[in-house]
Parts: sequence; structure tokens; C-alpha cells
Amino acid sequence: MKRLRYKKLWLVSEQSREAFSINFHPQMTLLVGKNRTGKSTLVKHIFQTLGCEILGKSDKWDPQALSVLSFECDGIDYLAYRRANAYALKNTQIGEITATISYKDWTGIIASLFDFRLQLQTHQDQLRQATPPYLFLPYYIDQDGGWQKAWNSFDKLSQFHGAWKKMLISYVTGQRPNEYFLAKLNWSRSKAERKELEQELGAVQTAMNRVKKALPKASVHIDQNVFRQEINDLLRDASALQKDQEILRAKAFSLGTAKLSLTAQIQMAKTSLREIEGDLKYLTETQPDGKIICPTCGDEHENAFPVRFELVEDAVTLRGITAELEADLQKVEKELTTVQTKISQLRNRERDIEKALQTKKGSLKLRDVVESQSAEVVRSVFSSDIATLRKNIERRDDEIVELKAKVAQYYAPERAKAINDYYSERIQLFGSELSSLQELGDDIKERPDATVKGTGSSLPRAILAYQYAIIHTAKEKGDGKLFPIVVDSPNQQAQDKENLERILKFILNRTPTDQQLILTVEEDPGLTINGNKVTLEKPFGLLSSDLYEPIRAELQEFIGQVNIEIDKHINRPNNHEMADDEADEFP
Repeated sequence: MKRLRYKKLWLVSEQSREAFSINFHPQMTLLVGKNRTGKSTLVKHIFQTLGCEILGKSDKWDPQALSVLSFECDGIDYLAYRRANAYALKNTQIGEITATISYKDWTGIIASLFDFRLQLQTHQDQLRQATPPYLFLPYYIDQDGGWQKAWNSFDKLSQFHGAWKKMLISYVTGQRPNEYFLAKLNWSRSKAERKELEQELGAVQTAMNRVKKALPKASVHIDQNVFRQEINDLLRDASALQKDQEILRAKAFSLGTAKLSLTAQIQMAKTSLREIEGDLKYLTETQPDGKIICPTCGDEHENAFPVRFELVEDAVTLRGITAELEADLQKVEKELTTVQTKISQLRNRERDIEKALQTKKGSLKLRDVVESQSAEVVRSVFSSDIATLRKNIERRDDEIVELKAKVAQYYAPERAKAINDYYSERIQLFGSELSSLQELGDDIKERPDATVKGTGSSLPRAILAYQYAIIHTAKEKGDGKLFPIVVDSPNQQAQDKENLERILKFILNRTPTDQQLILTVEEDPGLTINGNKVTLEKPFGLLSSDLYEPIRAELQEFIGQVNIEIDKHINRPNNHEMADDEADEFP
């Protein structure tokens, strides 16, 4: 069970030399303030600090402002840091700091900290670790998106395939545990590795067929008992030559095979690059309205920047791979030329020996012996490589069958039905309490992966009932994460006084007692709360110049430690190129 509590948030703008901090009560923090006083900005920066892309960014906000979040996870205190694309996490118990400018690395850090192993499908049909927004989505309703549509409280969620909502819901509610997603990832990797082995086997078989055409079709066998006396001197003089030729020809074969393999890989990389560039051109030039209609199923997909950026990132990677392969090919070709030159020199020496030794026994010559033995070496090497590849493919086949069975064992229909039944009971109860039951469709009453429907002022209440039904189901049937619940500005779609009071009482009463609550409202509801109330009054005045120096002094040691770790990260060998590539990476 992972228990998370937010303790304190600091915001600092070096540009305006202003700052702000707020302490969160362990049970509940009520933020009260009119529009533009910064209450939503505060809660948004909780999640932005943890690596989420927030909605509703203000042009008046300093994009280089840094944020630090103090939180407790399973009894251990941590400090999270973010400034632009720089992230850091400090375990204050042992003083360990991990810092990075790579969002991929930060995703791994968050996944490990919270034991978050959800794997989602990318638009390139690959499984990848879900990023931080998907971890916090079930526990956050944002005023800029969360009240219009469920699972919509963060920006740039289209980075994964459209089926991510179903996978996330099955993870949160406990229908698919961590072990399921890890097994599915290993299964996917094994299938990909098997495909690579098949491609390599095909390349080797093609190379073998080409080389066979140049090899002698019949082997020559020597009866040394018959020929020993007459050609003893010949074999003794030629033995060194034969040995050298065998070594060089085997090496030439190995280099030739490597050349063929590299050529095939370069061709595949260039073909993939052309396809990606074509896709990127199509998305950029021919889809101005930002929407793509699938020609197969007719679904509409967003032509968002992360999608195109994924393609750009893949194109950059492929260009790098192609350049490396071409450099390797040049090295192989140069070494092959050297070997072929040495073979030519040995052939000249062989001709000299043949001139001196013209004795025949039937139709047998020294060249017949040498070429026959060399051909056997080539055939043997090919056969060995092919046998090894086939054995590895067989092992992958066994592994794939085993992993497929492991994936299947983590889904039990009986358990799924019990979870759906519990969820159904919760959402109908909550919908009734919020006077939104009639607006909820039959499908959303039965399955958590259905779409929340509603119109007017009933839609926010339907979404609230749904979100809390998910939270209660997650707590009861899921992996037991006790994350803080953050509800931002629930007075949406002009709720009347009675419904607004109903909403606020529902949030206070239905938030589990062992989960922290942060709630923002425009006006003080006058309700008794078990926690702190913070009132914000100054429009566009969340940050204060008076607080800059004391807060900067409070954070000085930690910020200094982070800067040292970030510098180490940037200056690691082979890290400069990575930093450039990931400078614009989501978020």
C-alpha cells in the first residue's frame, strides 16, 4: 500500500524576484479565493512539480519559475523539484538526490517510487511505461478540463494510443495488477526479439545461398595411406599456405556476412525513415484542422504536437542509427579489402608452389585440396550460425508461450465482475446523493470504462459521482494507493445554491478518512472542516516580493544540491547529445 501526503509547496520566480509557500494539512486544506487569486495555480503546481503537464497555463506566469514539493510517502519525507525540464527528487531521510533533464528518466523515477508499472501502447504499437499524469489522474479534477470530461485533468494525454483510458481504469480498479503489465511488457519484448532473430536468420540464409554459388560443388577426399610417400614433401611445404588460407577465408566469410547484414539493416532503417518522414509530412501539411480520421474504423484522433514530436524523435533516432550502421559498414569493407589483398598474396605464393610441383595423381592437384577444405570451412560456419539462430528462435517460442500464459492468469473474470459490481453500487449511490443519477447512462452505471454523459449543471455532478466511485473502488479493490484527492473549483456550470451545497458536503463526507483532501472554492461555504482554510485575496498576486528572500534562503541548500546533480547529469559522457534531443521532450 502506497500512502502519499502533500506537506508543503514552494513557488519561486527568479525573474520577478517573488515567491510563495503553503503548508497542507494532513487531513484537509480548503483554498478560498475569487477568480485569478491563484488557488488553481497552486494545486496545478503540485502536479507540475511531479512531472505532469497542466491545463490552462497563464501568460502572466513565469515559465522558468521553480517549484518544490515536500511530501511523505510511506512514512519517508521527500522533496521534489522542477524548473522547466529539470527534475530532482531527494530522500530527506538518507539525503540521496536523483536529478535529471530527461523526462523518460523522471518517469522511471516516479514509477519506482510509487510502484507504478502501468504499460501503455504508443502510436508506434510499442509498450512504454505510463508517465506521471496517468498516476495522478484518478485523484484530481481540474477546473480547466476535468469538469467537462472524465480523465481530462491534464494536457498532452494523447501521447499514448486511444485505448489508454481502458487500461488505466483496469489498473486503478484492480482488474489488472502491476504483475499483469510487467508480464505483458516481457511478452511484447520476447515477440520483438523473436522477430529480430527471424530477420537475422533470413539474412544469413540469403548470404549462404550467394556464397554457395562460388564454392566447389564436390568435395575432394585424400587417401593419405596411398599418397603419403609421394606427396609428403608437397603437403609439408603447402601446410603453412593451407592454414593461412583457411584462416583468411573464414575471416573473409565473417566480414562478408557482416557486410550483408549491415547493408540490410541500413536499407531497413532508411525505409523506416522514409515512412516516418512521410507520416510527419502528412500530419503537418495535410491535416490543418488537427484531426485525423482512421480509414479502418472511422475513429477520430487528435493530430497533436506530441504525436508529431514522437515521429520527429523516431526520425532523429533512425538517422543516428543509420549513420552508425554506415560507419560500421565502412570499417567492415575496409577490413574485408585488407583480407582479400592478403588472400591474393597467398594465391600468388600458391602459384609458385604449383610451378615447382606439377606431379598429379589421377586428376588431383594441390589447388583441389586447398579449395575443397576451404569450402568445407565456409559451409561449416554458415551451418553453425543457422543452427544457433534456430535454437534461439525455439527458445523465444517457448518463452512467448510461457509469458502469454502468465499474462492470461492475471485476468480473472470472476474478480472483474466483483469489481464492476462494487463500482456499480458506488456510482449509483453517489449519483443519487448528488441528484445526478438520472443523467448517468446505464452503461456507466455498470462499467467504469464507459463514458460519463450529462448536460448542463448535471454533468459536473455526474463526473464527481463517477470520480469518487473510481476512488472508492480503487481503495477497496485496487492495489491500495492512498493518494491525496484534489478537487479544483467544483462550482461549475452555474450550480444553484442547493446543488452547490450538496456537492461540497458530498466531497467532505465521501472523501475516505485516510486520504488527504485539497479543495478549492470561490467563496467560503461556512462548513465545519477537519483541517486548515487558506484565503487568497489579491488578483494576480499569488507570488510576493516580500517572501522572495526568506523562501530563497529556506530553499538555498536544496537548490544548490540540485544544481550540482543537474550539472553532473549534463556532463556525463555521451550525455550532451541526449540533453539536446530531450530539451523539447514532453512535457
